[in-house]
Amino acid sequence: MRGFHAFGLNHETASVRVREAFALDQEAKRRLYATWRAAREGELMLVSTCNRTEAYLYGTDEEVRAVRALLSQHAGRPWPDKESFHFQDEAALRHVLEVTCGLRSQVLGDAQIFSQIKEDYRLAVEAGSVGTAMHRLLHSAFRAAKRVASETTLHQGTTSVAGVAIQAACQHFARRGQPGLEGVRVLVAGAGEMARLALEALRGLAPATLMLTNRTRSRVAELAQPGELVVPWAQRAQAVAQCDLVIVATSAPEPVLTADMMPPRCGEHPLLLIDLSIPRNVDPAIDRLPGYQVLDLDAIKARQAAVEARRRQAAQQARQICEELLHEFVTWYFHQQALQPVIQTIRDTFEAIRQQEIERHHRRFSEIDREELDRLTRSIMQKLLAIPIVRLKSIDPDSIDFVRGIQLLAQLFSRPSCEEARAAQLPEPSVLLERARAQEPCPFVTLPVTRTERSEANHG
Repeated sequence: MRGFHAFGLNHETASVRVREAFALDQEAKRRLYATWRAAREGELMLVSTCNRTEAYLYGTDEEVRAVRALLSQHAGRPWPDKESFHFQDEAALRHVLEVTCGLRSQVLGDAQIFSQIKEDYRLAVEAGSVGTAMHRLLHSAFRAAKRVASETTLHQGTTSVAGVAIQAACQHFARRGQPGLEGVRVLVAGAGEMARLALEALRGLAPATLMLTNRTRSRVAELAQPGELVVPWAQRAQAVAQCDLVIVATSAPEPVLTADMMPPRCGEHPLLLIDLSIPRNVDPAIDRLPGYQVLDLDAIKARQAAVEARRRQAAQQARQICEELLHEFVTWYFHQQALQPVIQTIRDTFEAIRQQEIERHHRRFSEIDREELDRLTRSIMQKLLAIPIVRLKSIDPDSIDFVRGIQLLAQLFSRPSCEEARAAQLPEPSVLLERARAQEPCPFVTLPVTRTERSEANHG
């Protein structure tokens, strides 16, 4: 049986070492989607950021196992059951909404996650791995995120991992008597979103020197502002030796700064390297060298308590918005689940009648006429059904006896078996009228057809 699932690894369940093994870049996601689409029907969206690798699935339990197998194959190691999570149905829906709104981020209220989820959704749409249910769920999540941004203060102040990292650096240098990075020489490696956010935070502090480097020089050159130095990638180790602070926000599959690249240091203060990459792009062994200190994402997480405390009240408001959108989605979902079978029953019944009538009269027409008759009767049937189907889909389940109405429609339009047809005896009209007067009102309210519905019917 199909259901909603959210499962994977994130900063709440798994260490950096485990998360980096399962990290997915865009090409890896495309490969996994291609494999998935070739063998499965479930709706799947993969999310991979510096803090999480997660799968959002509308499918079966067996398909959950299949996704885990694909991710394990990609990582080259078994699925880490003890360091993963798995939510189902309502809990899974709530997780998707809260992740998109920044409520499950390492930094509470991280606004960057919204754009990352949108990008992962775009990739899933391009791959054809999402359908009606997941489309609706993600658009509900996007609406929730926009409301949180406009109706709460959750995103005000420093909310990104990069921003908190710069705050950690400021505290580090303040203890050395250098408030606000005064006199500090800084190197930023990378040219992606995380590097851009780090640069924005650094520029407001006016360090003594700000250098930028990246494997692709043209990308980092676009980020550089007047007075900032662009260092060739091959000279990054020499640039590190000239700095007091290094921010690494690259997306390489292995460290771009290794212990053997680091020159010996002598002096009172260590060089601080902050690694914002997944997988880690700063060799952890550097932290054991004299004169060097490395902070990775796990270390940054430990410094976020104060930031999160200021956002707890806003987070409560944000969660309430998520609950409202969750209720709206669940209502839509059960509405659709109840309607689709009866809509298909109505279509099947009308199609069977159409086919019977064509078969009954087919000898009166030539082959060409029969093809034209088939097209004409199909078009008539679609137009006849379009308005009631549009009206059915727009009904608010809370405004009527929805379940009774659906049952009535199913009974009205289900085709009877041969025995039922022979046994059926229609009472006299007067008896039918008397019975109708004794019954409760029909659960569907008869309303005039709107211009919009008529337009949709004409194009049906």
